[in-house]
Amino acid sequence: MPENNVFHIAEADEQAFSRMLMRETQQYGVVFYDCERRITGWNAGAAFITGWTAQEVLGQLTRMLFVPEDRERRLDEHEANTAAVVGVGEDERWHLRKDGSRFWSSGMSLPMRGDTGELRGFVKIFRDATHLRARTKYLENELQAHARQQKQFDSVVGTVAHEMRNPLSPLKSAVHLMSLPSVKQETVLGLVPVMNRQIDAIERLVEDLVDLTRVHAGKMSIVYEQAVLQPLLAQAMDGCRTQAAQRGVELHLIAPSVPIAIELDAQRFIQVLNNLINNAVKFTHRGGNVWLTATVDRTHIVLYLKDDGAGIAPDLLPKIFDAFTQAASAGSGRGAGIGIGLSVVKEIVALHQGTIEVRSEGPEKGTEFVVRIPLCKPHGSEAEL
Repeated sequence: MPENNVFHIAEADEQAFSRMLMRETQQYGVVFYDCERRITGWNAGAAFITGWTAQEVLGQLTRMLFVPEDRERRLDEHEANTAAVVGVGEDERWHLRKDGSRFWSSGMSLPMRGDTGELRGFVKIFRDATHLRARTKYLENELQAHARQQKQFDSVVGTVAHEMRNPLSPLKSAVHLMSLPSVKQETVLGLVPVMNRQIDAIERLVEDLVDLTRVHAGKMSIVYEQAVLQPLLAQAMDGCRTQAAQRGVELHLIAPSVPIAIELDAQRFIQVLNNLINNAVKFTHRGGNVWLTATVDRTHIVLYLKDDGAGIAPDLLPKIFDAFTQAASAGSGRGAGIGIGLSVVKEIVALHQGTIEVRSEGPEKGTEFVVRIPLCKPHGSEAEL
């Protein structure tokens, strides 16, 4: 019977395991070191993982394996002390290779004692777990990204609720006034334009949300038709004059006197202009101006939508076309809104194989959007119905 009935290893198996672990395996590094932490043994796996041969490391301190910042913290000493006191010193940390690169080491140090219990040294068993560290880091980044998206989503939901409440409040008041028995006919007639404006605001918000879902699903499409540029510009400007008048902003349209024939999706084109003009009006102070200037070159129409309003901060400028940028940047001074109109605008322009860019010298220095759209339907751009 074996002396210890807790375990039993045949001598041949023990020798085979020792040979495999010390000479053959490359997956696990085994380092023996004494009480002064000088390396006394080095297996083939340690050489494979670190690049150092046994001849190069024997007699060296184990601190050579530790990265500089961990050496300063004397973590090599701490690891050995923990093993001596607790019985095992587990660690997951960066270690160094011979070429100076780092690998994520996962392993432990164990104390080795003599027959009378005296401490004779230590054995450190480790493996290269860099791939697991990379996977863990990826999952950590994904978790952080999810948390940011959730925060953004919460912000957007709150802003959508606020945007919906703004027109609903006047609608509710108007309906209440109209239901009063003593209300006069002229009062009712005066409330109709108010109600229409609020309904239009809700309708624009809903349409923007629907278009955004189409963009994300890749289902937004355009239908080309023949049109003349100037009437479309005038129609877009007329659709924004009421809002501009309410905010005390002057609209200016400058376009060529000669009719410009174009081929595009007229409804989507007006949507682009309405979004840009309304956006400019929203961020222009009372008494300010918005200019829509149109010109044409040999292949494209070029639109300049400029205002002398609030401008855009440099940190917000690169993200201005991202969905929900405005809602997520409540402290940017850009005012209320859920920030999806410009994202939809960019998609519509891209579907026409055009470009849009934004310029601003900073807060309170105005903003300019530049849109370029081909005069004719590009070859191969089939309409998707």
